[in-house]
Amino acid sequence: MGALKYIITVESDTPPQVMLGQNIGGGIVKELKEVEMELVSAAKLAEKYNLSTTTIRERLASINQGTQGKCLYNPRLAHGILTTKNKRGRPRAN
Repeated sequence: MGALKYIITVESDTPPQVMLGQNIGGGIVKELKEVEMELVSAAKLAEKYNLSTTTIRERLASINQGTQGKCLYNPRLAHGILTTKNKRGRPRAN
């Protein structure tokens, strides 16, 4: 009887620290695949980042992959744009 195959799904902002040949829970990692991300709507991003849909559409206008009526975004690119903070005021003088 051959070895059985199990699939583990991990969702995270950064890639998991798993190496080929690593022993995890009594099994050996044989293959790693990155699944293509699905596009998400402005409403889902607004819910996740606690912003309004109009704010999401204004900030992410450059990466819109949908139509004008149905705005769709890549979640990775959207995360990078929505989480960056702009520094305000003059730099501190030491």
